[in-house]
Amino acid sequence: MAMTEYPAGRLDNIEFVAVFTRYRGKWVYCWHRRRKSWEHPAGHVEPNETPMEAAKRELFEETGIEDCRILPLWDYEYVWENGQGRNNGRVFYAEANSLGVLPESEMERIELFDTAPENYTYDRNDELADMEKIEKMLRAYR
Repeated sequence: MAMTEYPAGRLDNIEFVAVFTRYRGKWVYCWHRRRKSWEHPAGHVEPNETPMEAAKRELFEETGIEDCRILPLWDYEYVWENGQGRNNGRVFYAEANSLGVLPESEMERIELFDTAPENYTYDRNDELADMEKIEKMLRAYR
């Protein structure tokens, strides 16, 4: 897949959200029961749901976190390798004020990390690059 990134809010029809989350300076990751690997909260936008509502819902469902500040960071478009389709997504950042109780879900537990965990579901180098980009963006807010 080819991916193109845009400023948050540029793309319409956001179908997927990803939420990079921190609590007390540590990154929050979820252990996926079936995949047996770490992920950050993410998921599909439901019908009649805004991307922000989806981000808050996925964050709660996969970590139990409700008390947080959440910001949209960037949009992305994936064009399928065969060129026959595309998916739009939005990346968010959440700063959790407290951890909640993890609801029953595909996630078994959450843990806090200084950086992306070794047993990360997707490409760890992409994850590390995204984390570095997020750090730069957050410095611009300070």
